[in-house]
Amino acid sequence: ICNLKMTGASSGSSDATPLLGVSQPISLAKPTEKEQLLSQQLDSTLKSFNLYETEEEMETRLEVLRNVNSLVKKWVYEVSLAKMPPEECEKVGGKLFTFGSYRLGVHGRGADIDSLCVVPRHIDRSDFFTSFYKMLSEDPQVTELIAVEEAFVPLIKLYYSGIEMDILFARLALKEVPDHQNLHDDMLLKNLDEKCIRSLNGSRVADQILRLVPKVDTFTLTLRAIKLWAQNHGIYSNVLGFLGGVTWAILVARVCQLYPNYAPAKLVNRFFMVFSSWEWPHPVLLKDIDSSPRPDISGLHDLVWDPRTRSTDRYHLMPIITPAFPEQNSTFNVTTSTRTILMNEFREGLEISNEVMEGHSEWSELFEEVNFFSRYKHFLVVVCAAQSVEHHLVWEGMVKSKLRHLIGSLERNPRITIGHINPKTYKPNNPAPFNLGYDNPVAEMWFIGLEFNKSMMGTKNVVLTDEITGFHDTVNRATKYSKGREEYTDDMKIALNYVARKDLIKWIPKAELTKGRAARKPAVAPAAAAGSTPNTPRPIVERRESTSASTDGSAAAATPTTAAAAAAASSVDSIQTPSSTTTAAAAAAAGEVSSTTEQPGTSSGGEAEKRGGEEEGEMKKKMNGELTAESNGADVIMDGTCTSSSSASSEAVVTSSSICLAENPPTSGAASAAAAAPLLSHSISLPNLGAAATSDRQPAQQLPLSSVAEANAANPVPSETAKNELLSGLDVRVIKRKLSASGADGGALEADETAACKARRVEAV
Repeated sequence: ICNLKMTGASSGSSDATPLLGVSQPISLAKPTEKEQLLSQQLDSTLKSFNLYETEEEMETRLEVLRNVNSLVKKWVYEVSLAKMPPEECEKVGGKLFTFGSYRLGVHGRGADIDSLCVVPRHIDRSDFFTSFYKMLSEDPQVTELIAVEEAFVPLIKLYYSGIEMDILFARLALKEVPDHQNLHDDMLLKNLDEKCIRSLNGSRVADQILRLVPKVDTFTLTLRAIKLWAQNHGIYSNVLGFLGGVTWAILVARVCQLYPNYAPAKLVNRFFMVFSSWEWPHPVLLKDIDSSPRPDISGLHDLVWDPRTRSTDRYHLMPIITPAFPEQNSTFNVTTSTRTILMNEFREGLEISNEVMEGHSEWSELFEEVNFFSRYKHFLVVVCAAQSVEHHLVWEGMVKSKLRHLIGSLERNPRITIGHINPKTYKPNNPAPFNLGYDNPVAEMWFIGLEFNKSMMGTKNVVLTDEITGFHDTVNRATKYSKGREEYTDDMKIALNYVARKDLIKWIPKAELTKGRAARKPAVAPAAAAGSTPNTPRPIVERRESTSASTDGSAAAATPTTAAAAAAASSVDSIQTPSSTTTAAAAAAAGEVSSTTEQPGTSSGGEAEKRGGEEEGEMKKKMNGELTAESNGADVIMDGTCTSSSSASSEAVVTSSSICLAENPPTSGAASAAAAAPLLSHSISLPNLGAAATSDRQPAQQLPLSSVAEANAANPVPSETAKNELLSGLDVRVIKRKLSASGADGGALEADETAACKARRVEAV
């Protein structure tokens, strides 16, 4: 690992390139005239998307920050009067820091401001959520004020003069916090609780990122482009299992370290090239966390991400590590589905950016919004509703924080290949296509696209009973045991319903359904094409190989059994959901479900493939009302709370007791493909802890490895001679005792016993 940090001054040359990161740069080439021109075009394209603020808007933000900072100082002074002599209260201070996109200089028009209220040691968190909250509520410029005290990082949300703000709280172990106070020193974390450390982490990480990039201006323009691309492709949300703002910043910063002199246009292309081929779960690091000096603070070293000592860290799917102490994984929420979606988007971005660099396309095509509803034919809609705007603001945050658990449970269903949640929320049509027990609800909806594993459809049913009731239970437990449970009332409800793509027009306006371009078909990953086993934690590999099949047709046809199963189950025949409406105050309970059955026409798998190239045109026709039925080959057994996709021509009543999964599902194609790959000599459940965890060239969790031969060479199986020597003494004594007891020559007995002992030795070793 190389950790070279050279500046122009230290190298003796004014144009020397600063070399940062955990490895040497891939290229030190200077930008060409063509690349500089493409960068100018990139900047112009970003401006056409209305990303940049005007001078007036920038001044408004600065004025808002000045006013809130004054409120912080005033509040600290007033609280201090009750706890110390008045003459000492004049200099206790208090300061408002910024972090996130605003601190990095990549915020857009209408973006929120992430801020941190830092106070001296005599100010408590309870003061922040009582007296400071009251002070904000009395300010006429403040609207939509919400205290989220039970969040992982507690905060106050508000709008000040129309600008959205999140204010976090941190108390330093200092007598005063002057205006010149900074947060760089790691010793400031001493004697702080975990909530304060997490709150300080945002500002400290932003400062570290800016210090670890070679050229800040190049970094910010590249990051603006990547953030816009991620938002328009629906993969910008940390809480829903994708990547958040700080994670995208770390990825862009790493690319800037690898190509320190490149222009922003080429950095965008290299961003997609690097991470479309990244071998996860190799970690992404901006500095060598082993060689970096660390403070001697007991307890904080246990928070540092390190798969060598923390077994739970070995199961993170996309570790992207923050550069500030204590270094932690910023992608803890990433699931198998969201990682697959992210990798598909990286490959598409590489394809489009290559066309731009070659002059065959424009930047606008890369940033064009993608129509989420063109990706899938089946959707699960999550309705979050309340009777008032105030109640809905509280309820929405709770439900949104638990949606990743629903995605995780959908992934564990062997008949579901991908559960893709759209981070964007939608308002329902009026009248709403659901009944929650009261009129005019304040409601928002999330849509989860479902891709089914057809080779696993042995019973031609997709049962979502356990997943939906489990999600209800998760939300109910969170509200029941929350300290602020009195905030959750009976009018706060969630409802989950299955919706076919042809019925989406009943749920959301037509303008939303036709917005953006149709999604491209995902490219096949290089590793998948080669038939190699993905570098995935062991429990996930076991689950995939035993219960799921590859979406690739070639992998599905790896064995006759799988091919026969795929041919027999060429379409999804039914989806069954339980009664899916729950309230915040009521406990979840499973009961009988009265349902209707829809039986549209069927289509074979071959016909579906032929229609693959016509997907975009067909999608437009559906949304324009030119098609009244879709031949999707699915019998949809719907929840009683939603009748939007019921069919009058065919009805049935299904109870929850009749919903069941098929036993002994057919062998998956992924399992067959994995079986054909080279096998490790040792059990792949044994982690290799000898590899360095701090290098982005080494895996964070080591097995299954991409290089089987290397693993076998490093950990050879004991030879037959070694096995014999290992237990030879025991075996000889056993054979001699049996020969002595037989009183005969014992030649045959000796041969039989030798073979048996040899088998036992192999098993024991």
